[in-house]
Amino acid sequence: MRLARYLSQPLKSPLARRLIIAIVLFSALITLVMTAIQLYQQYQRDLAGIEVQFRQIGQVHLRSLTQSVWATNDKETQLQLEGLLKLPNIVYAAVEEEGSALARAHTGHRNASQTIVRRYAMHYDYLGKPRQIGTLTVVATLDETYRQLLHQGISMLLGNTLSTFLVAIFIFGLFHHLITRHLVAVAGYLRGLEPGVPAAPLNLARDTSTAQDELGVLVTATNQMQAKGQAALAALSDSEARVRLLLESTAEAIYGADKCGICTFANPACVRMLGYTSEEDLVGKPIHDLIHHTHPDGRPYPIEDCAVRIATLTGQACHRKDEVHWRADGTSFPVEYRSHPMYKDGELVGSVVTFVDISEHKLAEAELHRLAYYDNLTGLPNRPLFNDRLHQAVADAKRRGTYVAVMLLDIDRFKVINDTMGHEAGDRLLQEIAFRLKHGVREGDTVARLGGDEFALVLAGVPDMHGVSHLAQNVLSRFAAPITIEGREVFTSASIGVALYPADTQDTDSLLKFADSAMYHAKESGRNNYQFYSHEMTTSIQARLRLETDLRHALERGEFFLHYQPQVDAARGRITGVEALLRWRDGTGAIISPAQFIPLAEETGLIVPIGDWVLETACAQLKRWHESGYSYLTMSVNVASRQFREPFFAQGVDRIFAASGVSPTAIELEITESLLLENNEDTRRTLHQIKALGATLAIDDFGTGYSSLSYLKRFPLDRVKIDQSFVRDLGTDPDDLAIVRAIVALSRSLKLDVIAEGVETQEQLALLRSEGCDEYQGFLFARPMDADSVSRLLENNDALGERLSFA
Repeated sequence: MRLARYLSQPLKSPLARRLIIAIVLFSALITLVMTAIQLYQQYQRDLAGIEVQFRQIGQVHLRSLTQSVWATNDKETQLQLEGLLKLPNIVYAAVEEEGSALARAHTGHRNASQTIVRRYAMHYDYLGKPRQIGTLTVVATLDETYRQLLHQGISMLLGNTLSTFLVAIFIFGLFHHLITRHLVAVAGYLRGLEPGVPAAPLNLARDTSTAQDELGVLVTATNQMQAKGQAALAALSDSEARVRLLLESTAEAIYGADKCGICTFANPACVRMLGYTSEEDLVGKPIHDLIHHTHPDGRPYPIEDCAVRIATLTGQACHRKDEVHWRADGTSFPVEYRSHPMYKDGELVGSVVTFVDISEHKLAEAELHRLAYYDNLTGLPNRPLFNDRLHQAVADAKRRGTYVAVMLLDIDRFKVINDTMGHEAGDRLLQEIAFRLKHGVREGDTVARLGGDEFALVLAGVPDMHGVSHLAQNVLSRFAAPITIEGREVFTSASIGVALYPADTQDTDSLLKFADSAMYHAKESGRNNYQFYSHEMTTSIQARLRLETDLRHALERGEFFLHYQPQVDAARGRITGVEALLRWRDGTGAIISPAQFIPLAEETGLIVPIGDWVLETACAQLKRWHESGYSYLTMSVNVASRQFREPFFAQGVDRIFAASGVSPTAIELEITESLLLENNEDTRRTLHQIKALGATLAIDDFGTGYSSLSYLKRFPLDRVKIDQSFVRDLGTDPDDLAIVRAIVALSRSLKLDVIAEGVETQEQLALLRSEGCDEYQGFLFARPMDADSVSRLLENNDALGERLSFA
């Protein structure tokens, strides 16, 4: 039973069964072949035995039979024939003569189916001559031989079959023990593997101490395959997890669609961005009908025209950012999307679409467009957009045969307002003016801010010159009403320059230049007016440009020089100081008026290096006067607002003082009243730094400001300089006298010195002295002069004292 169970095990294996069948068939074939060979060999041996008998008959029995026949001894002949039948396999023997039998003998096997016949000629020598006396016929049967061969074949087959069976059993068992059971174990191990479930390595119940054979290689390969499979599954699982994490974590919306436009998947960002609850709300549904059915303006967007649909069917990628997607609640948002075809096994199966909400991007683009083409303060078009509108207006006028007017507008005295009331007030003033201009022109006209307080207007489609004048007057009227800022009414005006297309030029760039020339002419004409361009204005502008160019080189060429105007103390009757006044003699030797070049220097920023040169030169000259015995003499130097606002102005002044060797207490810096009215921390800090150096501070042109005089006690000031505009009409205008009286009284109460400039007559001097002002500056005492003239005047200081006493 145990053997039967052992033998039955390999028969359960298809491989074992096929091996058994092959062995049986092969063994049967071998057995048959070997049996046939053995039988054939035995048959040949039997035939050889019969042949031996036939030779014996021919050699032994034939002679005696011949003698018996010759002797006609029939009985002897018969006895010899019967003796032949006793030989093995001989069944018939006969002596024949001429076809008839003389004698014969046979056994019961005479009619055997398989026989061999031999005939022997019977010769007898008589009288020396051989004579044929008959023929001996002998028949041998093969039936017995065949029967013996059959019995032998059966015996051989049985023996060989038994041997083959025993060998097969041995091979079966050996094959099962060495191979089949291990293959079954490998198969069972592989069938038991679960994807993603770790499994122990495969081990077979066999001796592994010998060299590794094919089963060992199979086990090793199986374990490697299992390890690689687990690693691959782990990597795939990890990859899928990463992909899912990526899809779930990315802020970019992603969905897939097949070739029919049906949604196949959607990540959480897509579901959330579209306002749906879950992925199932989208999957399995036509995605175009859900999110892409309408253009941004609300027009239907047929699926036949859908860019995603076309790209999917053609297997191409597409990128759009001019469309919208629609949410579940019916609202839309601008998107930028990319569609890429998806292939599986080389076949197009659909597309994957990624999109992002670009609402903020669109807003940023709009903001960038606004920043690029609109003024940030007023919201008006800026210079680039103005130029574009101007080109459009000119092109349209060329087709229609109409005029285009370009107006360049500059706010009069804006700098004074800005300096007096502060930059915030100046900004609000610009905003109000922009509002008035925008609502004071026709629809289709352009109002732009080019920068600072400069505005430009493009008036298109003007039929004639009279229409342009009317429009310019209308713009100018927008400045008539006061503007309220911080509870205070501010009156302002504008200077307007007008250039016309095509009357003045057909070149758009020249139109703006010509309008600029006309605007400067309006300023020179008293402001608060408009001027049409004329070719003479270009000459004036060119002269101004030449002046600016010459001014930029004047300092390095040494063309500047100083004049000094004495300042007189009436109480002591002598000159106490001088004011340094800048003068310019250009390369041709012509004297340029300060009123002409100083505003230009302030506008271009050249006033900063020029102001430094003035202070250095004045300090050096004062040092020489001190060394000449006039140590009491002081020097007043004007400081421009642009110069004062330099970050390291105080440090620069200290450096100049140190380089010249002059005492800082002998230097007075004159600043404008508008600078103090800014009332900011930088101004206050710089003033205290100047005071810390030892210099004194004076307010120039006092009384021309627009704000409260409370700054007089907030800043470290030393002297107030009454503006000459109040001194000029002092004898005829009671208001000017009242102002001077108030300035002097206020200064005395604040313990500030007072000096009046522009004193030209004895009457002005007497009135100022009667109000308590004892320091003066003006043509009555001395005009501005060079340093040598001041030195000579100082030498005659006693004579000046007599004049003051007489006055």
